[in-house]
Amino acid sequence: MKVSLNWLRRHVELPESAEEVAKALTAVGLEVEGMEESAKPYEKLVVAKVLTCEPHPDSDHLHITTVDDGKETLQVVCGAPNVAAGQTVVLAPIGAELPLPDGKSLKMKKSKIRGVESFGMICAEDEIGLSDDHGGILVLDDSIPAGTPFVSLGLYDSTYELNVTPNRPDALSHRGVARELAAKFGRKLKPLSFQLQEDSSEETSSVIRLTVEPGAGCSRYVGRVIENVKVGPSPKWLSRLLKSVGMASVNNVVDVTNFVLMDIGQPLHSFDMSKLSGAEVVVRKAKAGERIQTLDHKEHELSTSDLVICDGDKPSCVAGVMGGVESEITESTTKVFLESAWFNPAVVRKQAHRLCTSTDSSYRFERGIDYSMQRDADDYACALIQEVAGGKVLKGVVEYTGADHQQKPGVVHLRASRVAKVLGIELSEEEIVRYLTGIELKHLGQMDFEIPPFRPDLEREVDLIEDIARLVGFDNIPYDVPAFKIKPNDLPKEEVLGRRIRYALSALGLHECISLRFTSALNTAKVFGEPNDADPRSKPAKLLNALSDELGCVPTSLIPILLKSVAENEKNRPGSIRLFENGKAQFQNAERQNERDPGFTEKQVLCAVIAGHYKMEALDDKPRKVEFADIKGIAVSLFKRLGIAAEIRPAEKPELFLHPGKQAVIACGNEIFGSIGVVHPAVLQAFDISYETALFEVDLEKVLKAAEKKTVFKPFSRQTFMIRDVSLMVPERMTNESLLQKLNAFKVKNLAKIELKSVYQGVGVQPGQKNMVYTFIYQSMTETLTDETVNKAHDKLREKLAQDSEIILR
Repeated sequence: MKVSLNWLRRHVELPESAEEVAKALTAVGLEVEGMEESAKPYEKLVVAKVLTCEPHPDSDHLHITTVDDGKETLQVVCGAPNVAAGQTVVLAPIGAELPLPDGKSLKMKKSKIRGVESFGMICAEDEIGLSDDHGGILVLDDSIPAGTPFVSLGLYDSTYELNVTPNRPDALSHRGVARELAAKFGRKLKPLSFQLQEDSSEETSSVIRLTVEPGAGCSRYVGRVIENVKVGPSPKWLSRLLKSVGMASVNNVVDVTNFVLMDIGQPLHSFDMSKLSGAEVVVRKAKAGERIQTLDHKEHELSTSDLVICDGDKPSCVAGVMGGVESEITESTTKVFLESAWFNPAVVRKQAHRLCTSTDSSYRFERGIDYSMQRDADDYACALIQEVAGGKVLKGVVEYTGADHQQKPGVVHLRASRVAKVLGIELSEEEIVRYLTGIELKHLGQMDFEIPPFRPDLEREVDLIEDIARLVGFDNIPYDVPAFKIKPNDLPKEEVLGRRIRYALSALGLHECISLRFTSALNTAKVFGEPNDADPRSKPAKLLNALSDELGCVPTSLIPILLKSVAENEKNRPGSIRLFENGKAQFQNAERQNERDPGFTEKQVLCAVIAGHYKMEALDDKPRKVEFADIKGIAVSLFKRLGIAAEIRPAEKPELFLHPGKQAVIACGNEIFGSIGVVHPAVLQAFDISYETALFEVDLEKVLKAAEKKTVFKPFSRQTFMIRDVSLMVPERMTNESLLQKLNAFKVKNLAKIELKSVYQGVGVQPGQKNMVYTFIYQSMTETLTDETVNKAHDKLREKLAQDSEIILR
């Protein structure tokens, strides 16, 4: 929006310079995007007195004058027909530069005109940017002293291009902007004074009828009639102000409506009453097929959603957007109907957008104008029309106020403590009241404020605090960050566990696999067999709108998915394959408990698989293939890193998809986490895998419960330890885990640790037997053990081993 400094001074005293006013506007939130000072090119112009004026001897229209510029007397040749001795004029002395219409400039210098020297130029209004008048020189008041800088007379203006945010419709007028400046500088806003002289001989309602269709989008409509109007050019003060904000002068009546719009923010429209059929104004929705030619001479077909102002016959104006050609004010107009209304912002916005027509009026209606000013704005405009165009204003108005029109202003309660907390500055209640009453909020006591009708954006306490911040000045609000401690929210336990697993398995050389959340029934059957009640993993739920047979059901396990990945990797990346995935297994429930029951049970599972070569050392002749011990080592390392005392135990119920002699379960106490082992050759063949493959899959919900148990620190012994070895001959079927269970069950005093040293089968060992050598480490927490103490405990251990019929001491 463009505003004029001279116009602003009509509403508030502003002795400050244009630059100071610009800074104040930006400080109160009305950002100045551009500033134009029209006086700058004319700063060298001075007021001068014409002392003598004689005809030029060699011209019938030129005059030779002598002028006093306050410092010296100069000879100036002038061609204006109205120049005369004794006048006070504007002189462009030598060195001054006057802008020309083509963008260039005319620089004053000493010259000879028809043989006579001239030391400057006496200026007309168009030559110094005041108007387009070139009929003669500008003659000033004789009271102005010679030598006065011409720009100091206030005839030039400074204009600002303001960036007004959509929530501030009150700032779309000079009075609204002046109100902000008055509050910023601590001054009073000048009252809007005018004198309306009504003719009491005739009522407005007797010459025109008003009908408003309720609910159409107009909740308030006021109209007045002015007779005997003389339409013509506007006075200079009016056309000059309109020109300063980029509006062309049309005629005195139309110019007044534009002036009121830019002055106080109320859009108005004037109709030539002689062109209103039936002496009637009807506000209604347009009818299908109706057309109107607007003032921009464009033809529009109206929609039934458009709000129009009609006479007794046809539409004369698109409400809030633009008037029609047929009722426009012309030089022949003598009787004017002046409209002032409140139109629904949404209605105006839609029809302006549909008609591709945006005007100064629609721009303001769309953002919401003052709901209370319609009568006052109409009176104000009528008084101005009387002043510039004469005429007789009929008594009273035709008026409509709908039930949906806002009547009472809102009230907002404000807390001084909240102001301090939001802005970080302490303000007394008296200071807060002073700031808010400065922008015309009414203080009702107890820190309650009545919201003026021109501020629809003030609805909550924080809105008032924002206004206080603007008036205090954002630069005066401390920007120090308050001291407070930030505690980030803890991640969900499941996410923490998942991250620890990813880090651990990645460190162990495995690659994370992220698969689609679907699998095939065929691959599931390859692992768990045909659907059966004994194993719910064999019964995956089928999708109703499957993408393909390969993605036709939801997974009950990650094993089929990872085995398929192993098969694909074997074809494309032979060698070593190490994969893991953390995902969900879904099981369909037999029946739903209620409407909110999704019918499925989800379980978070972890599956890891290794295949092919486990170690590929450069010096080895042949890379070693994957063995059960390799997948066991990965599982044991993982749970150690998770801080869970997991064990690998023989499986009481073997898994059919695992090798019968190379499988076990992962357990912690009485809780079985899942299975581990080498994949059965038949399953590998079904997936077309030639690699030796081992895997484990565990239930992460059970792992999470075990991980939640607090780890208790147990101090390590600082005493010297002693070692004893034992060689045992045991059946081949006996595992290390089962043998350790027996050894630990003996509870030998000071026995700190048992380690498997070697396993041997071959020459000297009977078939079906194996030799296992264990190292027993003895260590006390409080004393250094002697050989006698250790031997005594170790002998008791050997005695207990000798009593076991399956174990032979060697």
